[in-house]
Amino acid sequence: MKVWHNLYPKLITKQNIFRGYKEFLKGKKTKNDVISFGEDKENNLKKLRQKLASKTYKPGGYSKFFVHDPKTRIIHKANVTDRIVHHVASDILEDIFEPTFIHHSYACRKEKGTHKGVLALQEMALKESLNNTRICWVLKCDIRKFFAGVNHETLLKILAERIKDQDFLNLLEKIIDSFYSDQTINSANKKGIPIGNLTSQFFSNIYLNELDQYVKHKLKVKYYLRYADDFVFISHDRTYLLNLINPIQKFLKWKLDLELHPTKIIMSKFSSGVDFLGYIIFPKHILPRTKTKRRLLKKIKEKIKQFKAGNITRESLNQTIQSYYGFLIHANSYKFKQQLQNQIMFLLTE
Repeated sequence: MKVWHNLYPKLITKQNIFRGYKEFLKGKKTKNDVISFGEDKENNLKKLRQKLASKTYKPGGYSKFFVHDPKTRIIHKANVTDRIVHHVASDILEDIFEPTFIHHSYACRKEKGTHKGVLALQEMALKESLNNTRICWVLKCDIRKFFAGVNHETLLKILAERIKDQDFLNLLEKIIDSFYSDQTINSANKKGIPIGNLTSQFFSNIYLNELDQYVKHKLKVKYYLRYADDFVFISHDRTYLLNLINPIQKFLKWKLDLELHPTKIIMSKFSSGVDFLGYIIFPKHILPRTKTKRRLLKKIKEKIKQFKAGNITRESLNQTIQSYYGFLIHANSYKFKQQLQNQIMFLLTE
């Protein structure tokens, strides 16, 4: 196992912190807190570097807001200074842990993502079904309250296996302990990472990489893929898949202090369609979920309403529309795309 030393001196260089600031700025330049920070950026970045160098840096609090996509989630937003720290820390975490991840882990990784995960599931199932000439089953699982349930002590132990720089570990511990969920019983057993943090994306992959390695190397499952806390197993043998549930449950509880969501353990026939990551995946085609289509139409209406009220720019509206078209490119959805285009034209001209 490769271990990493002398990381902190590279993290706190002036060039690295400024680079982290530039990365953080992407897509956020019009935000009020970002504008305020930028008005005195040289001094603010200098102060941040001094605090990191002297090891006196402490994360601030979080503001929270709700998103509905489709279910309601609480997003916790850190201040600008902390989010710059998250960027420089995440760059190092990516260098260390990205090479350790399995190929079929698709969330929050370069050259991966939702669409490639969906196509990989279809490709795996076609192989296992011998090009849809025999029955193929897909077992889909979900972890119950994953982000709220990440155990801080367990996460830090996983990080410490590869990171042998105590100063960097101390910084990561400060970031991790800056937030805890209502699943925390006492201060000695903190749980939870905030959905809004960039570092949380890396922590989630690092944490669940333990599951990936167990599935691939201990259980030796041939067809398995994961996107965040959603994961699937594929086989022509239904009994084989059912027999995976118990060892997975035991491993999650023993190693990661997590539980499978009891109502989201779902077995599907590939030929009947598999509901995964907003799409229904069939042997010869992929469709957007009905709920997803309704949500897209609803969001388009809301965005156009905001545009007409002068609350967002034409550019912002177009970015939203193009992102939805991008989602539809990966599905057989010509008719729905026409419907969406007609709806947009109607709403803009009424």
